[in-house]
Amino acid sequence: MKIPYGYTLINEEIIVNEEKADVVRSIFGYYLAGASLGKIVDMLSAKGIPSPSGNSKWGRAAVDKLLSNAKYIPIVGVETYMDAQFERECRRNVDYDKAGHPRRTVRYQSPSLKIN
Repeated sequence: MKIPYGYTLINEEIIVNEEKADVVRSIFGYYLAGASLGKIVDMLSAKGIPSPSGNSKWGRAAVDKLLSNAKYIPIVGVETYMDAQFERECRRNVDYDKAGHPRRTVRYQSPSLKIN
């Protein structure tokens, strides 16, 4: 069994690793603030945070997988996790113009992130 990023195995018990959990929280925070997967990768690289596999640079797929993993609910909370899932689904919306070419629709935001 592979231990998810942000957790540590101590005495056969999986516990939250606070240092890495802060990274997980910042990934969710940046994503919900509107940062793309690429921007999050750049941010992690600029801060010198190694990827879960130990590489010096994260991949966009690793960030996307982290955002979609329900094992991070204890770290970020249910509301933040669900907002991220809503945002992930909305960002993937593809619409088609009259000629049948794919194009992105307007960007949607989670209802809990309303800006007044």
